[in-house]
Amino acid sequence: MKEKSFILRSVEDTIYIGRKLGEILLKNAKNYIIGLVGPLGAGKTTLVKGISEGLFAKDYVESPTFVFLNIYRGNLPLYHYDLYRVNNPKDFDDLGIFELVSKQGIHVIEWGDKIEGLLDFDMEIYLTILSETERTLSMKVFNMESVLDELSIP
Repeated sequence: MKEKSFILRSVEDTIYIGRKLGEILLKNAKNYIIGLVGPLGAGKTTLVKGISEGLFAKDYVESPTFVFLNIYRGNLPLYHYDLYRVNNPKDFDDLGIFELVSKQGIHVIEWGDKIEGLLDFDMEIYLTILSETERTLSMKVFNMESVLDELSIP
């Protein structure tokens, strides 16, 4: 496991780091699972917008809170899950999440801490609110650790 943290000073920084991550994954991964953890308003969906740009997805990214999953078509599919409203581990199986993550693409799961221990993440990203505009982004990479060598904030 390898870890790295960034201070994100703006929404633009959050989108930038997400875009870079998407570009790296597009070059190096066929199937990759990312767990996102952070409170409401921490920037989870904003980060996914950046990842989507890096994968050259053409759809507008929005929170899938009310639908559980949005799929964005790009050079590699982006599966954007939101587990905010899911509270029972049995519900994960009923929703088919364990089958879906086997599909080729980048799988980003907001509120990934809800399925900790039930699914093996390739990467975990933790967002912490520092102020109205600043966030800390901490990454733990379990698969393809070289991803962190290519990430930086300008």
